Amino acid sequence: MNLFDLPLEELRTYSPEIEKKDDFDRFWDDSLAESAAQPLNVTMERLPYPVSSVECFTVRFDGFRNSRICARYVRPAGLGNSKVPATVLYHGYNWNSATVAGALKYVMMGRSVLMVDTRGQNPGSPDLATYPNGGASGWMTLGITDRDRYYYRNVFMDCVRAVEAACAFPETDASRVAVEGGSQGGAIALAVAALSPRVSLVLSDVPYLCHFRRSVKMSSEGPYNEIYHYFKIHDQLHLTEDEVYGTLSYFDVCNLAPRIRAKALVSVGLEDTICPPSTVFAAYNRIRSEKEIRVYPDYGHGGFSRHDEEKIAFLSQRT
Repeated sequence: MNLFDLPLEELRTYSPEIEKKDDFDRFWDDSLAESAAQPLNVTMERLPYPVSSVECFTVRFDGFRNSRICARYVRPAGLGNSKVPATVLYHGYNWNSATVAGALKYVMMGRSVLMVDTRGQNPGSPDLATYPNGGASGWMTLGITDRDRYYYRNVFMDCVRAVEAACAFPETDASRVAVEGGSQGGAIALAVAALSPRVSLVLSDVPYLCHFRRSVKMSSEGPYNEIYHYFKIHDQLHLTEDEVYGTLSYFDVCNLAPRIRAKALVSVGLEDTICPPSTVFAAYNRIRSEKEIRVYPDYGHGGFSRHDEEKIAFLSQRT
């Protein structure tokens, strides 16, 4: 192990002070209320697939305020009137969601799977929102000085709506809904678990969007560098620093974590230079529900294939 962050014994209790605005919970409660008043308008189109034991569809639904969100839906064939638990998957930053093959391990467990394409990051899910500022190389800084119009407000609410879309399918057992993702998807999974009471299980791998100030200072690669770039090129005196981090505080998974009531499984790599392990533990240590973490000392930002087995076991023991 190449140690570049805190020792593991310190990580297990790491809980730094992180800015949290007084109206944080009201902000998210208001966002949820606005979203709930907006129809989903779910559509499904069957997709051919060479495995007869599964059925595949393209699903579309209305995202938060604007934009049409695309997803792929996979379920066991021949369900009839049977109810099955659902898993909603979120992908990493600037990556397409998993292929149908990636969902089959959960379909084999008798679960349906909805794989969501994040707005703006996939051709099928355009971002039609307008922002008060342009972005510095990616999505991280879109609306970064305005919490109401920040990019991840739209994304988090889209992904809560994805859970609602999954629960709208007649075969879904809405009392058994899991959310899963890695990196950006891991952050989204935790955020959705914090914001949606429907989520009973959350699987979050190497989550992003945690402890922003430390992440921007420590990460040597990956999209946190977009915020570093914003200051270096566009605000060299850091005149907007308090405003920027004030906005980000509403979207910091560390601040959302105490709202989680679902049972949680989190993974972390101690050599992760994209999402430093201390930032992952800063969020994990704030989760108050039943939780477990798997620590991979010799790995960075994922790549630990063993963890698929851990997730399958976690789901099977709680389904």
